[in-house]
Amino acid sequence: MALIIMSGCTPADDDTSAAEPAGSSAPAVSTPAAASASPAPAGLDDATRTTCTAAEKDIKSALKEVAKAEKIGPPAGHSAVSAQYSAGAATLYTHAFTSSDEVNGAVKAVATEMGDLADTWAKAPKKVPSKADLTAAQEKLRTACAAG
Repeated sequence: MALIIMSGCTPADDDTSAAEPAGSSAPAVSTPAAASASPAPAGLDDATRTTCTAAEKDIKSALKEVAKAEKIGPPAGHSAVSAQYSAGAATLYTHAFTSSDEVNGAVKAVATEMGDLADTWAKAPKKVPSKADLTAAQEKLRTACAAG
């Protein structure tokens, strides 16, 4: 957390006198960060694992709501399904800020696929659109989360 705060303050403070002490203290700060970064390749940190669990729960919940909306049938069902996919995507974006770029990217990919399906359903398709890309994105997320 201190690194985030310090990195946020340094760019906002473009004063050269402040930049030099920050540069001299940066090695001391980066040494503990490097030490904590070393175990990261062996697994995900607790916060990221928690995020993975929450994202998976939110995906299941969103897909459950989509299934209910699909039962409504056209034309109102198209809007309902679109709304459920949109809501699911929006919820997932709240999980896209972890210390793992791979997990972040995978969460965003699932959210993007849900958004794409929402757009397709909003156009009232004649047949149910394929969920293959969403399924692939979910697998990518499971793989990224399994690293922990």
